Amino acid sequence: MKKIISILLIINTFLFAVDINNKVVISIPKQDSAIIKIPALDLKVGESGIITREVNKNTFILGVAIIDEINDGIASIDIKEFKNIKDKYMPTPIGNPSEGDKITFRILYDKALLLAPNQITYQEIVNNNKNIDFIHPDIFISYLSSNDINQPKKDDFLGFCNKFDIGLVFITKENNIEVFDCQSFKMIGADSIVLKDKSTQKPFFTRISDEGLNKLLDLEKIKEYFDYYGNMQSN
Repeated sequence: MKKIISILLIINTFLFAVDINNKVVISIPKQDSAIIKIPALDLKVGESGIITREVNKNTFILGVAIIDEINDGIASIDIKEFKNIKDKYMPTPIGNPSEGDKITFRILYDKALLLAPNQITYQEIVNNNKNIDFIHPDIFISYLSSNDINQPKKDDFLGFCNKFDIGLVFITKENNIEVFDCQSFKMIGADSIVLKDKSTQKPFFTRISDEGLNKLLDLEKIKEYFDYYGNMQSN
């Protein structure tokens, strides 16, 4: 059985690492109801996957599957539209997932956005997760600015993730760090941390100067880092 992403706290002043293992591919079994159910294996509520169908050696993307609940080793899934396709030549037929279609979970979990209160915290988390390609928060600032957003909500994270093919969002809080699946924005991992540096940057760590930020965002409308992201919920 393949392992889920596991959250490991290494004994030290502050070392947080996410160990990303192999993707999980499940073939949809015959269904007895309108709600699609699959073997849960080691999946968690909130994890997402890409649903595909093979026709004449061509692979079609049908949608996104999100684990809604798990009971007795069986996972029920919600289905939503797949919006981050970039290849205009990729065929996308209209159809509902059915027996024999495949769901690939954790397909983008090696690419993430990390929000941290300061550079020291940001760099430590990056250094301890070298298996993940972190999109720099400078790019997120640019995305927020171009969409007239000062502080992101769930749908804003989803839009950013779809645009840049990101699977996870890391949000650093005062006493822990939480990892969210981009498509569901449900927390799928968390662990306690001890911050070496408790200073905060507004809106979060970025290399952009204060002068530059003032041109991109309305800083007066932005709450302090922990006031906003410390209270951000998964729903």
